[in-house]
Amino acid sequence: MTIAISPLTGKTDVLKEQVLNIPTVKAKYIEELNTDVSRFFENVEELAIYQCQTSKLRFYHPFSVVSDGQFYADLAKFYKGYYNPWRWEHQQVIEMIQPQEKVLEIGCGRGYFLQKLLEKQAIPTGLDFNEDAIKDGKQLGITILNQTIKEHAQTHTESYDSICAFQLFEHVNEVGDFLIDTIKCLKKGGLLAIGVPNNNSYYFKNDVYHTLNLPPHHMLLWDKNSLSYIAEMFDLEVIEIVNQPVNSLHRGMIYKLWVLNIFGNNLLSKIITMCTRFVIKRLPLFNNQGITVVATFRKK
Repeated sequence: MTIAISPLTGKTDVLKEQVLNIPTVKAKYIEELNTDVSRFFENVEELAIYQCQTSKLRFYHPFSVVSDGQFYADLAKFYKGYYNPWRWEHQQVIEMIQPQEKVLEIGCGRGYFLQKLLEKQAIPTGLDFNEDAIKDGKQLGITILNQTIKEHAQTHTESYDSICAFQLFEHVNEVGDFLIDTIKCLKKGGLLAIGVPNNNSYYFKNDVYHTLNLPPHHMLLWDKNSLSYIAEMFDLEVIEIVNQPVNSLHRGMIYKLWVLNIFGNNLLSKIITMCTRFVIKRLPLFNNQGITVVATFRKK
């Protein structure tokens, strides 16, 4: 068994919180997403959640269970809504970006956010490994490069007014090194925006086996506390760290989970949920339990 280290600080001051059942993880992926993840757990004796005591970042271990390109291709075939072209976090960040600013999006996919930046008369660049996305971007007049942030940083020191990453930092094991290279590309006074799942929300905190929040899909479990440590570690100014407002869809999902946790997975829970969910979705409940959190920082 390898020694667990914090993926953010590189330190060994980590505590094991919980051990997960690997057969349960594999079965959930088959049952809910028709995706076989068995190859990621070959020769893996234990899957555990640790917390870094310095940064408070929680993470899965071992790091070898991280996903690959084939996993995302398989997932996209079954889960058609996986690549949502416009999310709450996109709108949250684009309002902070001004015309003529140079903006880098890491892990830009097919460039939906970059297209909106063009409409705002910003100057966008994207990084992604998907060759189809790169071709699509070229047709739209958007520069998308097949580069890692480490490679990009070697030739783009202090080049960007803003750098964004949406639903990416939960996948990155070497996130400390990743942030060093990201911040290297940012101008002094520039904006760094990170959108990740909010693991302090009821939805994720009370469903340890939530399929898309498990390896091999997600490796890091961010919340406001661990995001705020990024500013301390890299001497950044925190602009804001804000949870996504709860909409009726998410309120219904949270309520269903709440009923299951109270009454168990049985016929009674199903009846209660079916009879009351319509009303609950329209009440001001779970208001601070949004499933996404966005942190924005300024480089000093």
